[in-house]
Parts: sequence; structure tokens; C-alpha cells
Amino acid sequence: MSIYSKPTILATALIALFFTEATAGTQGTDSPTSWPISTAIRTEAGQQIPSGALGVALIDAPREATLMQLRGMVGTGEVILRSSDSRDCLTLPIRFVAGDLGGHSISSRPTKRIRLFIQSTRVAQALADGEDIVSDMYRISNVADDPDADIIIQSGLSESYGFVLNPGRSILADILGENPSRTRCLEL
Repeated sequence: MSIYSKPTILATALIALFFTEATAGTQGTDSPTSWPISTAIRTEAGQQIPSGALGVALIDAPREATLMQLRGMVGTGEVILRSSDSRDCLTLPIRFVAGDLGGHSISSRPTKRIRLFIQSTRVAQALADGEDIVSDMYRISNVADDPDADIIIQSGLSESYGFVLNPGRSILADILGENPSRTRCLEL
């Protein structure tokens, strides 16, 4: 390599570095950021995350069974979370189990849809990471504007129930993990 080509290579590298930095800076301003918490959003499928919530858990057709004083519910559904890196929503399947001591007979029946609002970052991140949410470990409320609640029960469940949200469709998802899918969301 000649002595004259070294300055040319150095100049070319500096120019390339300059343009790389310039384009990286403009990409950061053009890319969308995460949804502000103060806005309500809706997925393309019509599910809504209200303003102030980080996500919503929907259990569509739970089944309730009682055996004397024992009462339990089981069902499957999905969790929709605001994405922390874009204006998309993250959707992942969940399994749901709940129980309390409010039974009075022996019966089994379908019950109404359960809707839970995810209020805290700790719960949203745990769900996105595929971790179980056990209600005893978080503050649960049925008061819509409770500022200290991690999860707010909007419908289908009373505060007397203890419950578990388990991300995934099957036991295989417990082992391998469940990858959230991205869903397009719109601001309301």
C-alpha cells in the first residue's frame, strides 16, 4: 500500500462515519415511539386498552364450577399490551385459573367474560416475559380509578377470587416460552 492511499482511505472512512451518524440521528426522530399512557388505543380486531392502562387481559368464555364451598373458574384468552418500543400492541395467549370459598352447591356452568386492566409496568413486563401472574403477589382492585392497583377488575370477577394468569397456550409454551405477536393499534 502506498503512502498516498492512506490519507484517501482515512478521508473516505471519516466521510462514511459522518453520513452514518447523520442518518442514524434522523432515523431516531422519524421512528414512532411507544403509546403515551394518557391515550386510549384500539387494536384492529376492536379490543380497547383504556387511557391509564398498560394492557388488558380478556378471558372470553370462562367456566365456573362449585363443589360445596369451593368455587373455581378456568378459561383461556389473550393479553393485549402497549408495546414499549413502537406504536404496536403485543398480543399473547393466556390461561386463566381462579378460585375462592364462595360456593353453595355442586354445579358447573359457563360464566360471563372476564376483563382485567393491567395498570403497572411490573405486571405488563412480567406477562411480556412469559411469567405467571399470581394475584396474591399484586394489588388487585375493582375500583376503576385506584391509583395503587396493579390490576383492576373491570368485569366478570369479584375481588374474593384469587387467580393466576399463565402466558401461553400449553405446557409446551411453559417450557419453550410464548412469543408475543405484534398487532396494529390505533389511537382513539
